[in-house]
Amino acid sequence: MITLNKTIRLFLDSIGRREEYEFYLGKFHADHSACFALLCPDLGSIEAGAEVLAFDLHFLLRLELVPAILLCGEETKKMEAALADESIFHFRRLDESDVEDFIRQSHAAEKVPVLVAENMTLEDALLQGVPEVATRVHFIRAAGGLKSASGELLPHVYTHKENFQPLEVLEYNFPALGKKLLEERPGTHLSITSPINLLQEIFTVKGSGTLFLRGSEITHFCGLERIDHDRLLRLLEASFGKILLSEAFFEDVADAYIEKNYRGAALLETHSAGHYLSKFAVGQEARGEGVAMELWREVCRNHDAFFWRSNVSNPFNSWYDKQADGHHTEGKWNVFWRGISPDSISEIIAYCCSRDEDFSNK
Repeated sequence: MITLNKTIRLFLDSIGRREEYEFYLGKFHADHSACFALLCPDLGSIEAGAEVLAFDLHFLLRLELVPAILLCGEETKKMEAALADESIFHFRRLDESDVEDFIRQSHAAEKVPVLVAENMTLEDALLQGVPEVATRVHFIRAAGGLKSASGELLPHVYTHKENFQPLEVLEYNFPALGKKLLEERPGTHLSITSPINLLQEIFTVKGSGTLFLRGSEITHFCGLERIDHDRLLRLLEASFGKILLSEAFFEDVADAYIEKNYRGAALLETHSAGHYLSKFAVGQEARGEGVAMELWREVCRNHDAFFWRSNVSNPFNSWYDKQADGHHTEGKWNVFWRGISPDSISEIIAYCCSRDEDFSNK
């Protein structure tokens, strides 16, 4: 990975957490596509934020990340004219160039390549360019990420599973395009955001827009007899960033929810008050892909009453608080619960606080 000078580091620190942007920088630099992402803006996003977009793209070039812009459809000429005012952009007709060579030329000139395809639909152009040109696609629109009918920003839209909230009225059928691309170009990263939130969408787990996902395959196991023990162990230690002191708690697991590729897992034990959620682990990259919420929905669908604890320093406590009916802080533990009888709350707090640590602090 490139060495980050103080100015670049400070700017990245203003965008998100250091461990997150360092993770994504390493991931992007390891990709061998012609450019690290294709950006597909709409006319409104360019007219409202061409200068902001140019600034962000110049910053990406300083990080040795080369994005390419793709302009398609009947408003292509207007978008091209609006971008032409910014000197950072280098234009070429998509059907008149060796795309990879054009991207290399633009990079050498410290310019952002702009691929112009006014006679092609966005779908056709992306199917032509993914994954050879890039494996990441960021749609950019003035209105930002997709929203529910009630106006709430949706961090994820599942193209092959039921979406839990109806969408706003859209000017373009992005979910249908997302479904097509994920079917024909599996492994593609697709999201939609606004010009002002582009860098946060790129470099943080939470993002700042809407990510399109097929949806994860999560299996419910009764006990751990049929799971891959080593893969589960690696997931737990990677997720918590610590080494397990003992694996004895595995013997008490009554229910396990595990993502097909072991990118996430939820482990529950039986308790007189309901169930104790002993482990909720999601790999770093999967945290930005909605796996945590999919796991959570599976647990909630099958268990009306459960509780769990989390260290007070855990950065995900605010997320836990939104999922819980209530919580209590005692010492180094936050204790959360859902569906637990008020008469049992004191009991579950005592239970959580009396349990030994499972991980080493080293």
